[in-house]
Amino acid sequence: MKLIITVLLLFATSIIFCQSPAPSQPVIKALGNDWFEVTASVAIENITPEEAKNLAIRRACKQAIEFYCGVEISGRVLSVQAESDDAVLMDNFLQLINQTSNGIILEKEILNEETKTEGNVLKKVIVLKVKVGKQKGGKDPYFNLDASLNRVHFKEKEKLEITVTPSLNCYLTIFNICSNDSVYIIFPNQFKKDNLVREGETLKLPDENDIKKGVSFPVYLLPGKKEDSEIIKIIATKKPLIFTSFQSFSTYGTFQSALDKLLVQIMKIPRNEIEEADLQYFIHK
Repeated sequence: MKLIITVLLLFATSIIFCQSPAPSQPVIKALGNDWFEVTASVAIENITPEEAKNLAIRRACKQAIEFYCGVEISGRVLSVQAESDDAVLMDNFLQLINQTSNGIILEKEILNEETKTEGNVLKKVIVLKVKVGKQKGGKDPYFNLDASLNRVHFKEKEKLEITVTPSLNCYLTIFNICSNDSVYIIFPNQFKKDNLVREGETLKLPDENDIKKGVSFPVYLLPGKKEDSEIIKIIATKKPLIFTSFQSFSTYGTFQSALDKLLVQIMKIPRNEIEEADLQYFIHK
């Protein structure tokens, strides 16, 4: 997708993971320095071997985070999902797990994969090496975000609207994460540079003044896509924050970075200093 602020095109990417049904518990071995070896298996029943492989990878990542962090896990897991030539499969693109956790898979590598029979069941077995990161401290129970989009499903060129209300004074940064594996800051921007939002104040993008200036956020499919799914990620921090990984200027006139670099920086922020909201939406022809 491409977001447009007047004539500026704003891109971003994202990939993450969804919960997967699994019959057997993954086996975890600690390797030291936050690295783990996880073996997970999924039965190949009514799904393809490739789908079973993806499910096993997601199970392994989820289990590693829970093992490392305990279960306040709001899992941010980088995990590439199945994708067709012209569309990201809706159920396989980006689903955030319902639990909250401070964990993230920073790196992963498939050490081994095989298909084998256990009894009468054919299974895909994956051995995954993962590195897990974790934020320090616990969540501030008084720090919350109420955030929404004007809709979940968009046709190309329909306009996106974002509404955010924080429970405490904070500094908001809003990112567009899209399926080309890049992240773009869409707020603050050249039209709104002050990102301090007061307790209970509602920020709307674009607001009436933005619209009068010709600012809008129409959505576009990436080249070759017939449908897609993206994320608006909202980060609220109690102190002003410079996202150091967003130093390169894109061809669209916006700061960009890779998703993994953004998540690594988020991990360095104490948990009680930050609150997040992830708003997924879909784009169709």
